[in-house]
Amino acid sequence: MKRIIILTLIIFFAFTNIEALTAPKYAEKEIKAIASDGFNISATLTYPKIKNKKEFPTVVLLHSLGYNSKWWESLPNDLLAKGYAVLAIDLRGHGKSVFNSKLTKNSWKNMKNSGFAKYPDDILAIIAQVKYENSKKVFFNNWAIVGADIGASAGVLAADKMDIHPKTIVMISPVVKTKDLYIPISMAHLDGVDFLSISGTDDIASKKAESYLTKFAQNEFLTYTSDSKTTGMMMLKNDTSLSKMITEWISEYLN
Repeated sequence: MKRIIILTLIIFFAFTNIEALTAPKYAEKEIKAIASDGFNISATLTYPKIKNKKEFPTVVLLHSLGYNSKWWESLPNDLLAKGYAVLAIDLRGHGKSVFNSKLTKNSWKNMKNSGFAKYPDDILAIIAQVKYENSKKVFFNNWAIVGADIGASAGVLAADKMDIHPKTIVMISPVVKTKDLYIPISMAHLDGVDFLSISGTDDIASKKAESYLTKFAQNEFLTYTSDSKTTGMMMLKNDTSLSKMITEWISEYLN
């Protein structure tokens, strides 16, 4: 009888330990927000599952034109491993953010510049929804932005409208103006925000943009040239060192 009890306990603890090891380390929530014109904007919020922890430094990810929030390679996992929350947004016309107020699909390929101009407010709508749904947790007192091409532009413009600015903004393949999203003036408003700008080896357009944008940054504006010959989010795929580098950069600012 004792042997049976001991064997049962061994099996119980073995399965308990396996369950503990395989338990998800992160909480993941799908965030939905309705833009001012009724467009449906989607995002995914992921953060570490740490008992009684109420505050998470947060990194907002804003993808390239024509991509979506699933294209960030290892960057989300690298950020989560550092203890940050990650808010990956599908910009209007991309990923799951394709339904207008009439629930008709609307792709970025068919959008006019007036649609792209709503990107900053779409981002603010998602952030407001995160705050509403997670009122017991603070996500945006200590935060950063990583954006690629149009995502970087939208991020700068959205940051300018926030009461608490991000600690730093990482721009991958930056542009001065795209789809009527013009960022120099907003950059000049972002006192205390350091910028890291990343361009590819052959990306002449982004290098020119960097030379121009550095005049408007009120704090540090550091540039980095990747060995990758691509642009935007594809650099993260072709240069696997970038995710770690971006994570380390952000870790200098978020605490």
